[in-house]
Amino acid sequence: MSEELENSLQQAIENYLSDRLHAIEEQLARLQDEFNATFVRLREASASDSLEDTFLSSAIAAHLQAARAQKLSGAITPTHASESVQVNSIKRAVDEIERQQSQVQVLGALLRNAAGFAERVALFVVKQEQAIGWRVCEANDPNHVEAIPSIALPFESDTSVTLAARSRSASVSTPGTHSDDNLITDQLGGDPKNVAVVPLVVRGRVVAVLYADSSSPETDAISLDALETLTRVAAMAVDLISARAAQPAPKAETEAAQPALVEQAPATSEAVEEAAPEPAYRPWVEPQATEVVEPVAEISAKVAPEDMEVAPSEFTDEQVSPEFITEASVSEVFKGEPVSAEPAPETVAKDMYLEPPEVAAEQVPFESISETPVAEGIETEPVSAAPAPEPAPAALPSAPPSIPGFSPQYAAPLGSARRYGVVEPELPISVGEEERRLHNDARRFARLLVSEIKLYNEPKVKEGRSQGDIYDRLRDDIDRSRQMYEKRVAPPVAARHDYFHQELVNNLAEGDPAKLGASYPGELVSVS
Repeated sequence: MSEELENSLQQAIENYLSDRLHAIEEQLARLQDEFNATFVRLREASASDSLEDTFLSSAIAAHLQAARAQKLSGAITPTHASESVQVNSIKRAVDEIERQQSQVQVLGALLRNAAGFAERVALFVVKQEQAIGWRVCEANDPNHVEAIPSIALPFESDTSVTLAARSRSASVSTPGTHSDDNLITDQLGGDPKNVAVVPLVVRGRVVAVLYADSSSPETDAISLDALETLTRVAAMAVDLISARAAQPAPKAETEAAQPALVEQAPATSEAVEEAAPEPAYRPWVEPQATEVVEPVAEISAKVAPEDMEVAPSEFTDEQVSPEFITEASVSEVFKGEPVSAEPAPETVAKDMYLEPPEVAAEQVPFESISETPVAEGIETEPVSAAPAPEPAPAALPSAPPSIPGFSPQYAAPLGSARRYGVVEPELPISVGEEERRLHNDARRFARLLVSEIKLYNEPKVKEGRSQGDIYDRLRDDIDRSRQMYEKRVAPPVAARHDYFHQELVNNLAEGDPAKLGASYPGELVSVS
């Protein structure tokens, strides 16, 4: 009985669902037919209608007619006109900056022309970890450039100017974005709504920051692109002026000055030469000995650390006050990064003789001073006028044989005298006795260059050792000293061993080449 009830219930459910589905299918079919019919009617209606008399067709026709008339009349939009004026202003500004002959004039031209792209511009000179206010001018009177009396922003302060100096990138912001922006606005005055800062970068170092502001809240009140363009042109002009100022004196003038220097030898030396007859033969080292002009004690006194030129990124420790930022001090900021790797001849001579020269005992015996002419350059102490006991005549040594590949210009580049009782340490490579002297001189010169780098950059050296990036921190100083080393060292010596690399590893990197960093090019041995 239960099975029959179950079958009848199932049959009733299936019949009900079938009826419902059939009704739904009929309704869908009817809707589909209605949709198709409506679509056909719309298509037929649209094909027969025309757009000639509609509002849309009239608007399109009017727009096309206005565009055609504007093209025929040659009229341009106000936006295009302003862009053309701006391009012409930038061109005139670039021409004026290029015509300047000094770094201060370049900065002044930058300020005057930058005022055309903002309401007010100011220049901050970066010196001794500070951004110090220098000059300010306004757009309504760009030729009136005033000094900024008392703004000195430490690098640690949170201002738009110091942020640009640290990040070396331009930016636009509103006053108050940085917590210490009031240090600038309180001194400059006014109520600026927009602020732009652009760093002036010369040879990878920020030397100044251009500040611009406007009282208008409009985003285009300050033309940042134009300010960046003028700042880059000014940076290139400053770099070129530094390059011209760092060019060495002509060789002819240097050679003409040599006879006057030689004449300053002590009078006692001249008396000894008059007393002794001129020998028919002169030792081969004497022409080079005339390079030493002054006594060793006097030279050592002249190369005190305070008299030597400091490294580009370092300054003295005295406190800098904004009122001392004059044209001369501004020039010092840019002059600290010389373009030429070769210093002036006088500076090179001082650097060479920081170590006492050696006395060439093998060429000029000490006992024969009273009988043979004394080379004027080798004299380091006045010769006593008291008569010396007449020694047995000693034969002068014959000139050493010519060494293939070594010209006399490389003989004793650091001094031709040898100290008594001083034994040079062993060389890292095996060389002949004739070459040993040149290798020792190259090693001493490399040690001198590296010691000077370490002396003026001690904090950076310590940080570079701990971080393993000494070369990245001292790239300019190391590359400049490398160029000096390659110019002063004989090519035959440079082809055998890189003493400059050896001193960098031993002196700066504490014997670990990895501390120089991955970007360090490594040992350079030239093959000539």
